[in-house]
Amino acid sequence: MPTLRTYSAIGAVFLSMLYQWWLKDVLFVTLGFGRRIEPIENFPYKCLPLQHKQLGACGDVWFDEKDRVLYAACAGMDSRNEWNPSLSRFNTSGRRPGGSNLMAIYVDEPRKDGLFRMHKIEPTRYGNAPGDGHLDLASFDVEVVDDYTLRFWLLNQRPPYDAKGNLLDARQFGANTTIEVYEYRKREKKMRHVGTGWNPSLHSPNKIAFTGANNFVVSNDRSRRVGLRKKLDPLLGGGSLTYHDDWWDTYVTTPKKIPIPGGLVRGNDDRIYVPSVIDGKIRVFELQEGGQYKQVHVIKMGMPIEHLTVDSKGDFWAVGRSKYDPTGRSSSSSIFKIEKFEERWPIRYVTTKILEDRDRKAINGASVVRYDARQKRLYLGGVYNPYIVMCEQKS
Repeated sequence: MPTLRTYSAIGAVFLSMLYQWWLKDVLFVTLGFGRRIEPIENFPYKCLPLQHKQLGACGDVWFDEKDRVLYAACAGMDSRNEWNPSLSRFNTSGRRPGGSNLMAIYVDEPRKDGLFRMHKIEPTRYGNAPGDGHLDLASFDVEVVDDYTLRFWLLNQRPPYDAKGNLLDARQFGANTTIEVYEYRKREKKMRHVGTGWNPSLHSPNKIAFTGANNFVVSNDRSRRVGLRKKLDPLLGGGSLTYHDDWWDTYVTTPKKIPIPGGLVRGNDDRIYVPSVIDGKIRVFELQEGGQYKQVHVIKMGMPIEHLTVDSKGDFWAVGRSKYDPTGRSSSSSIFKIEKFEERWPIRYVTTKILEDRDRKAINGASVVRYDARQKRLYLGGVYNPYIVMCEQKS
């Protein structure tokens, strides 16, 4: 008959296995226990805030290095606090009047006030669907059509309406997120709506990557729009990838239980790189026949990663946080450069810490970074940051 000593031994083995399999990563990766974070003074950068009423809560940015324009999707701090479907903030009355701002910032045209020449890009109304026609931007990607024309692929977190145009309770139905495509002539102040995409598989989209020929992939950061299962996603994982094939007009979802994916990016190798804000891994996917994605590699970062971008040389830039922190208000931010080396097999990814701010003096709340190779600058946006931060190397 089993004794107390036997049960104790079994319990010890179980706890040891649980620690190795799950608890260790939760403590040291997700929650950051014992993590050593460096002060910003240890790095050769000087960081300045670009403070302007239109540059609040810029959760995604894209840099046109050739034409020297930074494009930023800015929701406004008050609006972000009230309307953020990913974090189940469903106060539709708190949305920004007039919608989010898509800003053009001309980074080689400084002004006397320390900012740059900038303007909002006014959208034409999208479609005839119920609602006010305003944009509530979660993220975007850019298609370069030619030397003069861009197409913005925007994730638009619309409030839910019924077929008669009645506003529904978002706490019950969640957001009705669509993909809005706009064509833009560079340096103009308006953009023209050219199409809308919607599918029920886009239940909780947080980032879009254009993949060519009107195809794209979107990451869902949660398993549901609303409900208990969504609340458990940080523990159980619920993220997925949905690929749209324009030729067949199909949406195919890869039911990978990614632990809260952050801002994915398409690499120059056509792979999709998906960071996690929970387990600190960047999962690398390749598209298969039929529209499914196959995971082919994992880059272990050792800390939650909010967002990935690619610079003009093909290197990746990542924003990390000292712990899992959906708003970034209670964690420190880290910036990494990730280089890919293909001269040997298997392919190697080499990670270098570029900047870190232990005391949150300059880059508190950063969630996305873009690198300007010509000026050697970093531009940092944040979903819950009241301004964009520009960091340039000290002379």
